[in-house]
Amino acid sequence: MISTDTIDFAIMKAIADLKVPCPRADRINSLVKLDPEELGARLGVLEMQGYVKNQCEMNKVDSLPNGMYAAGLTNLGKRALAGPRW
Repeated sequence: MISTDTIDFAIMKAIADLKVPCPRADRINSLVKLDPEELGARLGVLEMQGYVKNQCEMNKVDSLPNGMYAAGLTNLGKRALAGPRW
């Protein structure tokens, strides 16, 4: 089984690799290939930890089941990718 740290790193790296400030969730998922509910849950945890800032709206067509449709790295998230945590 893949650890949540590995999944979180893959999500944050995918956000960084897309090279836009706040890529859409479907674009992030095209790189990490997770179940949409799992991606939404992991993005929620990453936001609570301060690594990403999510954008939510339940009426967006391309949103995840929890309403998140985009996510961007915070300064803490950018530092984490560059640092020793992963």
